Amino acid sequence: MGTCLHLILLSAVLVLVSPAAGLGNRVNQTSGTRGGKVFSLFSIVQFPNQACTSASSTTTFGTCFTSSECSTAGGTADGNCAAGFGVCCVISTATCGTTLSSNTSYVRNSGYPSSYTPTSTSTCVFTVKKVSADICQLRLDFQTFSGLATSTTAGDCTDYLTAAGQTGVNPPAICGTNTGYHMYTEFGNKEDDSITLTMTYGSTTTAKTYNILTRQISCNAAWKAPTDCVQYFTGKTGTITSYNFAGAQFLQAQYYSNCIRTEQGFCRIQYRETAGTTPDSFLIANGQTAGKDEVTGCPAGFLFIPNLSPDGITPLPIPDSAQEFRSISCGGAFAINGKTVSVQLTTAQHPFIVGVYTDTTTALTSPTTGFSLDYTQLAC
Repeated sequence: MGTCLHLILLSAVLVLVSPAAGLGNRVNQTSGTRGGKVFSLFSIVQFPNQACTSASSTTTFGTCFTSSECSTAGGTADGNCAAGFGVCCVISTATCGTTLSSNTSYVRNSGYPSSYTPTSTSTCVFTVKKVSADICQLRLDFQTFSGLATSTTAGDCTDYLTAAGQTGVNPPAICGTNTGYHMYTEFGNKEDDSITLTMTYGSTTTAKTYNILTRQISCNAAWKAPTDCVQYFTGKTGTITSYNFAGAQFLQAQYYSNCIRTEQGFCRIQYRETAGTTPDSFLIANGQTAGKDEVTGCPAGFLFIPNLSPDGITPLPIPDSAQEFRSISCGGAFAINGKTVSVQLTTAQHPFIVGVYTDTTTALTSPTTGFSLDYTQLAC
C-alpha cells in the first residue's frame, strides 16, 4: 500500500594488487597502501513499506520497515521481511491523543491485553493520517471488542466508538461485543486528510477491551470496498451479522450498507437465516414471531435487500404476498409476510447489498437481537 522505497547500501572491499607487489609484501596485502588500490562495490536493495505478518502470531500484522525506522516510529520488530533486509514492525498505541501514520497499526485500550475501566466519563481520540495521497479508505478489524456498555432494554450505547473522515458520510457509532467484525471509513480527497477514532466512555463500571487493527487502502487497490460500504464481504458464501449480535442486542441509530462483491460468473444471491445460532438469528421487532415486509410494520428498524423473491426472478406467490418482490425485511423471521417459518429468498438486483436501518430514539426492547444471515451466490 505504501510507495516508499528503502535503499540499503551493501559494500564489499575489493583489493586490486599490481604485479609489482610481491606475494611476500605483507604491508601491501594487508593495508593496500603500496602497490595496490582499494575499491568499494555497492549493491542497492529496494523494498516498499508493505504489510507483513509478525513472526510471533499469524493474526498480528505490521509494516515492513528498516530496523532504524521501526525504532523511530515507536514500533516493535517482530520478524523479518523483504528477504531479511527489513523488519516486520508492529505499531500500536493505547495513548489517547496519538496520531498514527503507518499503513498498518493497532489501537488498543489502556493496559491491553488487560481490560480497562475508566474512573470518570471521558473520550479517548486517536487520529490516523494518510501515508500517501492515493489512500481512500481505512479498514478497521475488531480483533477484540467487548465491554462497551449498551442498554439491554433499548439498544442505545453508553460507551461507543465513532469513526469519522472528511466526506461527511461516516459509519454509525457502535458498542457492545463486536469481536471479529470489521468497518470501512472513507478518507477525504486531500493529501493531508485524516480519520479520527473516538472512544466515548459513559460507563465507569464496565470493563472494556479492544484491539483494533487499522489498515489504509489505496484508491486503486483491487480490495478497496465500494464507496460508503461500512462492511464489505467477498467470496461465493459468507455470513452477514448486525453489530453487537454477539451481545444479543440490536443497536439504535444504525444506518449503513453491507456490500457483497459479485463473484465472476455469478448473477444472483440467496439469503437465509443462520441456523443453530444463539441468540435468535432474526429478531428485529420485540414480541413478533412472523416476518414483515413493510416499513410501517417495523418502525424501529428493518433490512433493505432489494427485489427479493424465492428465486429472484419469479414474483412472490399470491395470496401470501401483496407485492411481486419485497425489499423490506423485519419482524420475527426472515420469511414471507405474516409467516413464522423462515425461508430462503433470492435477488438478482446488482450491486448486492444488505442495508440496515434502526431509529435513533425508538427503544429496541429486549429481546431484539438483530440478524445473522448466510448468503450464497448463484451461478448465471
